[in-house]
Amino acid sequence: MTPLSRGGAAIGCLLLLALHVSSVQAGDLAASSREFVQKFYEAYVPKALAGQPVPPWRLAVDKMSADFDGELVQALKDDLAAQAQAKGDDIVGLDFDPFLDTQDPAKRYEVGSARQEGKDYLVDVYAVTSGKRSETPSVVPELAYENGHWRFVNFRYPEGGDLLTLLKQMKADRESQQN
Repeated sequence: MTPLSRGGAAIGCLLLLALHVSSVQAGDLAASSREFVQKFYEAYVPKALAGQPVPPWRLAVDKMSADFDGELVQALKDDLAAQAQAKGDDIVGLDFDPFLDTQDPAKRYEVGSARQEGKDYLVDVYAVTSGKRSETPSVVPELAYENGHWRFVNFRYPEGGDLLTLLKQMKADRESQQN
């Protein structure tokens, strides 16, 4: 074996090792994202079921804002402010729970699979009713991992659309009605 071929073999081994470490880290991140989402829903669902006078997602934004991306928090706060300024029973913002994609939450939610899409991770979340998990996800949180911490960047809805797009559209609709 020539010195050049030994060097090529060493480089090949290093590349294989790097690929293995990368796939292990991706697996660890997927498991970590699932754990983060499950803990959020274990803390959040009881608030959603408590029948508070304010939307439960407002409490989450107020008390758990570090778990959300700044753009998402701001869009949710804008929606809350618009609703607070609405006259009478007019609904000018969200009329459902954006983290559960429902007006009638189940008593329990269960995390399913997690997958990487680009730099973010998507985690399937299923409603559990009468001990039976729904066939399709109820909602799919989108997460980013930055500086050793997970943050929700969006919530996708299996029936179509996502929270950020919806909030931006409602804001644009409100602004066009004011003009």
